[in-house]
Amino acid sequence: MSHNLYHSNEKLTYTSEGNLVDSKGAEVMMGWESGIMKHQATTIAKNRGDILNVGFGLGLIDNYIQSFNPKTHTIIESNKDVQKKMIDDGWLEKPNVTLIFKSWQDVLNDLPKFDGVFYDCWLDDQKPFDENIKNILKPGCIYSFFNNPNNGVINNIAINSYNVLSEFCNITSTSINIDNIDIKKHNYWDLDNKTYWIPECRLKKT
Repeated sequence: MSHNLYHSNEKLTYTSEGNLVDSKGAEVMMGWESGIMKHQATTIAKNRGDILNVGFGLGLIDNYIQSFNPKTHTIIESNKDVQKKMIDDGWLEKPNVTLIFKSWQDVLNDLPKFDGVFYDCWLDDQKPFDENIKNILKPGCIYSFFNNPNNGVINNIAINSYNVLSEFCNITSTSINIDNIDIKKHNYWDLDNKTYWIPECRLKKT
């Protein structure tokens, strides 16, 4: 779903099991992530302000964001197959939703500031987005992201040394236990990791 791999022409498929896979069958997003996305949505949307989600995927977090009835809800998605799914599911008709069918790299400099931002672009290089989050986040508001254990876990030990964000954000976290989630068949999850840490990143007060 990004310039790195899942650009606009990458073939993605929604399976009958409720998952999203690429042209080789690799997992892009899985339905079992719903519980995690519910917690993430609470983190960024509980203030019911202006919310941005980067990377629609299965739409799990966006449906949870909608449950908070935010002031505005912006979604950035560049993949053509995902865009079609969003249109078919009626996201264009939601009164408080703005869809941006481009890559975040193409529109980042034109975005307003948000009260909550969530980022989840599979196999994308997250660092450039992190380095620019200060330009689109209102002071004191929250940035979070899908904390893939295979990309470097943010946990209670590492949280104060996550170099990119610590340059301009105060970082705290909450955690949820994922023991009740069947993760054995999901090749991108660390089987020894039974705790999912939710980053809550805020701009430092100047």
